[in-house]
Amino acid sequence: MEKTGQSIDGIIEKLALLSDASSSLFPDGKMVIVFSLNETDFKKVQNNFRDVDRGFKQFKIDISGIEFIFLLDGLLTDEKDMTSDIPSQ
Repeated sequence: MEKTGQSIDGIIEKLALLSDASSSLFPDGKMVIVFSLNETDFKKVQNNFRDVDRGFKQFKIDISGIEFIFLLDGLLTDEKDMTSDIPSQ
C-alpha cells in the first residue's frame, strides 16, 4: 500500500525499522506482527494509507515481506477467555 504524503509521527519509517530489525533477528522466519490499538492510535496508523477501507476494524500491510496487522481494541479475546475452552485435567 502507498502512504499518503508525509507519514504522521514517522509511523511508516518506524515500522520499516521494525521490519528491518525483525528480518535481521530471524532471517529465515516468516513474521507477522500484530498490534491491538485503541481507536485514536488505530486511526492515526490507518490515515497513512489511502487504500484502506475506513469502515473495517482491522487491516494489514506488508513491509519488506513482514505482515503488520492492526486491530481495533476489542477484536482479540482476553487470555482467560481463550483458556476457558480447554478442559482441565
